[in-house]
Amino acid sequence: MLASFLNISSQTLLHRAGLLPSAALIASLIFVFRRARGSMWLLALLSLPGTFAHELLHFIVGTLLLAKPVGFSVRPKSSPEGWTLGSVSFQKINIFNGVFVGLAPFFLLPLAWLCLAHLAIPLWRNHQWGGWIAASYLTSTLLFAALPSRQDLKLAGPSLFLYGTLGGLWWLWGAPAWQAWFPWFQ
Repeated sequence: MLASFLNISSQTLLHRAGLLPSAALIASLIFVFRRARGSMWLLALLSLPGTFAHELLHFIVGTLLLAKPVGFSVRPKSSPEGWTLGSVSFQKINIFNGVFVGLAPFFLLPLAWLCLAHLAIPLWRNHQWGGWIAASYLTSTLLFAALPSRQDLKLAGPSLFLYGTLGGLWWLWGAPAWQAWFPWFQ
């Protein structure tokens, strides 16, 4: 069931009609977003759906991991480091939940893939050009917003260091023990 939802079949997505034009339009739109950085208000307007999704994921993951979100905004504002398209503020970010809250926008990548596979490509194949352009725009805003901001990386840094260190230690000492207990784990 999951394989059919993700469009994994004998006929892969790469061989479908509409993939290349959709990918070209999405890449062109992302190029337009990057060029619009000169005018922050234009960029804020063009990327609003992605900005909303980006901040919403921070909010949802922060709520689930008890970081206690206290503010949510998608209104652009000037900051000492430049412009901020949106923000979510938290009361209880700590070393255990920081990486998950900070890197939550990466969850937009599978959503963008689903938008491409289930909206843009089928709309191209059915010659529904307006819907195809809208779906490609949505996909491009999701991809554009999937990258964490500089502030997101600062938030995730200490926590990422902790989990990276624990993972490295587990790999050195824990993984061999698991492999001894479960030979198929190798």
